[in-house]
Amino acid sequence: MAQQFDTSGMGLLPSGVLQPYGENILQYGIGQLGTPIDVGGLTPKVAGQTAFQQQAAQGIADLSGLGQVQRDASGQVTGFTGGTGVASYQPYVDAITTQQLMDPAEGYKAFMSPYQTAVIDETLKEFDKQAAIKKQQIGGDAYTAGAYGGARQGVAEAEYQTGSDRNRAALVASLQSDAYNQALTRRDQQLADLQNMATFVPGLQQTNIAAMDALGAQDQALEQQKLNQLAAANQSAYQLPLDRITDVANVYGTVSGAMPGSPTQKFTQNPILSGIGGFSQMYSMLNPAEGRGATGSLVDMIRGAVS
Repeated sequence: MAQQFDTSGMGLLPSGVLQPYGENILQYGIGQLGTPIDVGGLTPKVAGQTAFQQQAAQGIADLSGLGQVQRDASGQVTGFTGGTGVASYQPYVDAITTQQLMDPAEGYKAFMSPYQTAVIDETLKEFDKQAAIKKQQIGGDAYTAGAYGGARQGVAEAEYQTGSDRNRAALVASLQSDAYNQALTRRDQQLADLQNMATFVPGLQQTNIAAMDALGAQDQALEQQKLNQLAAANQSAYQLPLDRITDVANVYGTVSGAMPGSPTQKFTQNPILSGIGGFSQMYSMLNPAEGRGATGSLVDMIRGAVS
């Protein structure tokens, strides 16, 4: 039986050919771990508000009368300056109050036609002229009938005058009523126009603000993608050397494991064989006559029994 060796507890160093490469890999790894890391470069930044978004924010401030938006270095809003507290719709509300459009006793007066009095005066003048002509006809008719200056003429003229006065008053009332109703119509139109403007103007401003905010959001999203890609590129640049060292170390480990190594300590003989050697020496000392041949036979015999 061939000689056996106990290799338990023994370590093997890589082959001498590969040891320099292993040392280089270790040095590269230690060097990479010792390289300062820019954590800020590996962390994605947050895109700030774009110019469109900032202008949209200023538009909202103007819409509410807050004044100029103030920001710190990071772009965070810190306050407002120059605010009047007057919203964009306030001038129209003030006009409604100033013009007394909600006062039924005063609101219509500003909308009375400046020519209305002249129209009424001319209309009455013509009415009085026609009334006088008709009254003279009553006298002429009485004269023809031979009753001129009589009681019947007086009664007829009195009745005519009463009817004429009544018709004149009705005409005045009608003209004034038409003027009043026209003034009310103009007042109501003015009130409606101011109310519409109070909502129309802020509505246009809000539409404009929404458009700017939408454009700003698109720009912000694009900028955020750029920042994310930059952080990802920095992470890849940091990880690439480590990945390469890992790949080389894996190749080195595979190759070194396939090649014979150098033991870190001497091989130890099988304890059974060591015991056989010692026993044979003692047997030779006790039986010198048999000499070395007998010892050899004994050793061979024991080896055969062990095997």
